[in-house]
Amino acid sequence: MSKKVLTQDMGLNEKPTVQLKKAQLVAFILGISISASIFAEQSIESKNQQDSDFNQILMRVEGHQNQIRALKTQQDIATAKLKQSQLWANPSLSVQKTGFKSDQDQELDIEISQPLDIFGQRRSRKNLAKVELSQVDLNQKVYKAETLLAVKYLWSQVLVLQEELKISKNQLADSQANVDATRLRYRAGSVSRLDLDRILVTHIENQRRTQEMELSLTTVKRQLANLWGAAELDRDLSVSRAQLWPSDTSAFVQQALNENLLAQSIQLQKVKQQANLKYLKAQARPNPNVLFGVTNSKQADLNNTESQIRLGVEIPLNIFDRQQYGMQIAQAKQDLLDQQQQYYQQQNKTQLDTLLLELKGLKLQYDLINEQQIPLSESVHQKTLLGFKVGKYSITDVHQASIQLQEQRLNKIQTLKQAWQKSLQAESLTLGVDSNTIMSPDALMKINQNLWQFTNDLSPVVGE
Repeated sequence: MSKKVLTQDMGLNEKPTVQLKKAQLVAFILGISISASIFAEQSIESKNQQDSDFNQILMRVEGHQNQIRALKTQQDIATAKLKQSQLWANPSLSVQKTGFKSDQDQELDIEISQPLDIFGQRRSRKNLAKVELSQVDLNQKVYKAETLLAVKYLWSQVLVLQEELKISKNQLADSQANVDATRLRYRAGSVSRLDLDRILVTHIENQRRTQEMELSLTTVKRQLANLWGAAELDRDLSVSRAQLWPSDTSAFVQQALNENLLAQSIQLQKVKQQANLKYLKAQARPNPNVLFGVTNSKQADLNNTESQIRLGVEIPLNIFDRQQYGMQIAQAKQDLLDQQQQYYQQQNKTQLDTLLLELKGLKLQYDLINEQQIPLSESVHQKTLLGFKVGKYSITDVHQASIQLQEQRLNKIQTLKQAWQKSLQAESLTLGVDSNTIMSPDALMKINQNLWQFTNDLSPVVGE
């Protein structure tokens, strides 16, 4: 009986234990799910915040640049040239009189001459003006793309310098820990004054480098704020660890390949040369002039006056100037544009493939440094410093661990800088924009100067 009771008691005790374990397991899984959900929401919120920062900055810059009104001026000029190209040629009025005395025969000739457009000069001129209007529209797209990349460059510089300053401060904290530990060992008499001075020299250098990073970050922030006319950027840009890398380059390239502005510009230049060639051919053909006149004749010995209406046609003889050399120049330019387009399509693909391959390789290096080397070196440094405090390791071991950690941190920043450079080069190449112009602190100034120069170079007459 006692065994049975005991068995029953044991069964009664085991059941709640199993239920308790199941409840703990469910709670554990639920906790993981909630944590993952919170982490995902934080990541999405962080990415949205980063995108919001960049979009807000871009809107500020575009709003500030719109005050220049150079693009609006180009649009107005091109529209006026299109209207000008549709106008008919002006007629000519000729008045001639012979005989001014009363005893002389007198004759008065009044003639109006109107050029006719039989061979389509006006139509060809209109088509050429439409091409120039399309060129202005393309210039606006190029300007917007250049502005976006110029803003993105300085924005990425701020992100990288923020990370570099953070790393520099971590390195400064590590060197401060080295100084504190070495000073304790020096007071205990286990290390020399020279060892302490060496550690202090390294620490002072880390202080200088941190100050240098702070100055660089402040400068780049000011350069970014200057793009929309502000004096300085009043806060840091928000960015997560995962978003510090330019991860959207491949997607950007694939999306922008169909809207390559340089390819569109070359194609538009070809269309312009074709329209110009047709215009020159129309000019080479002799358009006649219609003449309409009235002649009033009065003889000196008679009081009556005779009037005659004259109607004629004047046909220019295009014997010497048939625009033959102008058409030859236009054809040569068109052939060159064909070669340029073919060359660009080949080179563009190979260069893009190379840049994306480099970017992929840099990402592998960055992940290796960031996820393995730096955490391991930080652990080695902490263990070495702890061993040094208890007399297990020498000052040389601590110094070597610090140098190794610093080199890997600097390699991380250098890899990050190279990645942003390759990313911007790929995006610039895809859009047909000069990357050297984009990746400079005064990029917008150069872009605006080119815009103003193009606006001033717009000829007032179509075909000139």
